[in-house]
Amino acid sequence: MRWNDAVLGAIFVIIALVVALDARGFPDLPGQAYGSGTLPTLVAAVMFCLGAAQIVTGVRSRAPAIRLDAWMRAPGAAWRMAAVPLFVAAFVLLLRPLGFPLVTPPLLFALLLVMTVRPATALVVAVAATAGIWFVFARLLGVPLPLGLLTEIVY
Repeated sequence: MRWNDAVLGAIFVIIALVVALDARGFPDLPGQAYGSGTLPTLVAAVMFCLGAAQIVTGVRSRAPAIRLDAWMRAPGAAWRMAAVPLFVAAFVLLLRPLGFPLVTPPLLFALLLVMTVRPATALVVAVAATAGIWFVFARLLGVPLPLGLLTEIVY
């Protein structure tokens, strides 16, 4: 999928305006000629200028607003694209109550199946990725991942 530069530029301009308006409400720093909203306002100004330049480039190109690539017209492509944010939302909602070790493997396995990965490969990847992520965060970095239902069993 290819978005016209004018569309992306408009998105940047809108974000820049929101950031600039929000930064106006930041408190002033005592004894300073500038407040805490100065940096966000400068970033917003740069975003606005670059977004405006991108709009000009997009309008000059006369390209369609959105151009779908061939793979996006394939059967099931829209479902596969929608599945990613749906699975992320499910992960966020289920993580605390059920816990990382119980949520991650089945969700990752199901997502891989939706992405047309063979079931045996999806199962191995889901279990190995869960174990690897757990090892890196819990053991190497010392960041506890939620255990959810397993909290009483482990502790």
